[in-house]
Amino acid sequence: MNMTMWTEELSVNNVEIDNEHKKLFDLLNDFYKGIQSNSPKFQLQELIVGLLDYTKTHFAREEDYMKRIGYPEFDDHQQQHAAFIEKAQSFHTKLTEGKMILSLEVTNFLKQWLVNHIKGTDQKYARYASENADRLKQFAYN
Repeated sequence: MNMTMWTEELSVNNVEIDNEHKKLFDLLNDFYKGIQSNSPKFQLQELIVGLLDYTKTHFAREEDYMKRIGYPEFDDHQQQHAAFIEKAQSFHTKLTEGKMILSLEVTNFLKQWLVNHIKGTDQKYARYASENADRLKQFAYN
């Protein structure tokens, strides 16, 4: 059973970024399944590290795209990414230090942040790219 699923309403009209968002949902669902099945701590740690690593990679690529299209709200968007990474890193640190048990609360935070971020903040750069499509044709994601 998955915790959440990517849907078309989350699309930012960019195939590569949408695919990366889908991958984030897959990783989050793997993490959720690990918690649900009482996986050993080391496996949960591996799952959260994988999620964090991929999130950092995705954010860097997304930020590069936003810079290349001249997205005017780039700084705010980048700050949201940094705040999320900091929070997720603190979860990982607390877990490895034995100060926190991974729970559905943590998973729900990650899910809510991801969904709300895509539906809100990411949709803003998608609208900007769409509204400026003629001017931005030269910019590919890759």
